[in-house]
Amino acid sequence: MITTDVFIAGAGIAGSIAALSYAKSARNVIVADPFSYEESSKFDYRTTAYLQPSKLFLELIGVWDCVKDSAMPLEVMKIIDASDKGNPGKIKSEKNFNSSEISDLPFGWNVKNSLMRSTLQDLIEREGNCKLITGTHAVDFISRDDAAYVKLSSGKTVKAKLVIAADGRNSVLRKKAGISVKTHNFGQKALAFAVTHSIPHKNISTEIHLSGGPFTLVPLRDHDGKPSSAVVWMDKSEEAAKLMDMKDKEFEEEMTQRSCNVLGPLKLASKRSLWPIISQIADRIYSKRLALIGETAHVVPPIGAQGLNMSLSDIKFLSELDKKYPDDLGSTHSLNEYQKNRIADIRQRVIGVSTLNHISISENKVVQNIRAFGLENFFQVPAVKNSAMKLGLG
Repeated sequence: MITTDVFIAGAGIAGSIAALSYAKSARNVIVADPFSYEESSKFDYRTTAYLQPSKLFLELIGVWDCVKDSAMPLEVMKIIDASDKGNPGKIKSEKNFNSSEISDLPFGWNVKNSLMRSTLQDLIEREGNCKLITGTHAVDFISRDDAAYVKLSSGKTVKAKLVIAADGRNSVLRKKAGISVKTHNFGQKALAFAVTHSIPHKNISTEIHLSGGPFTLVPLRDHDGKPSSAVVWMDKSEEAAKLMDMKDKEFEEEMTQRSCNVLGPLKLASKRSLWPIISQIADRIYSKRLALIGETAHVVPPIGAQGLNMSLSDIKFLSELDKKYPDDLGSTHSLNEYQKNRIADIRQRVIGVSTLNHISISENKVVQNIRAFGLENFFQVPAVKNSAMKLGLG
């Protein structure tokens, strides 16, 4: 029997950040993950934009200083409507959202997931009260009044005051706790990869909407002396599969046209990876001695940088609860407070991002015209535009 204060199932970005947060608060932490860092990052070419509140939290727990030199500030968000299906390379309307209109700081900072994961693993290894166990995962969970017991695939059992489920959208611990989820499959997949281009991005994140889903260019540091961006290209599953199978030259021609040539010809700077697009929300985000965070609790399409930033909001609130109730780690009343304070925001953002994705996917001409009209006129009202930007930041 292994005894600890906090047990975390899953050492992805969310689980690892949670582990460091509790370790910094002098809690003994054990993290279990079925993969090693090398395995989990091998085919992940995604990046994450850490919005202002997330950056502040990462600074507090000593993570940000380790990645800041590689982070690219996102000062402007450009939204383009290119919904003329007969001419997909033509811009119908576009609007810029400038962070300077609401803050002295950028909206966020873009960091490669592979860099963040390796950084987090290094930091965990330096914490004497935090242990990462790879090659094993939680297979069963039993809660009692004073503690929870988690059985691992290795055959060992961990006793903890608080168990955090960060084991993903198909969480074993969530199922064992009897928590159900509502899932919507959009029939989409997203290609993630990096590109170089001839025109500098000028710290502008560009989201281009066409039926099938948005095509998003997010600034990266220069690659081999050339301006570079991370790309998330969402499309219907069958179309995404075709794009994945294209030869590089054909794919580059296709993605340059899809980008409306806003940064000039695009050249691949990494391999491509393919990810399914769903929205999902747990009916509740806690059970006795158990808290759900990250994709175990909520999944959204990659629009507006909401996904991982929601996860960091989960972790930040749990960290605040630990300070508020230092002698009641994992207690029912503290976790009930977690539920009450996080669930409304989670539901609002899952519904909001899902709705935006439905609008982006639509091939209906009326919906496309409404989208273009809204982009052209609705956000011309300064109060509405500023409120939308602040809401997006959380």
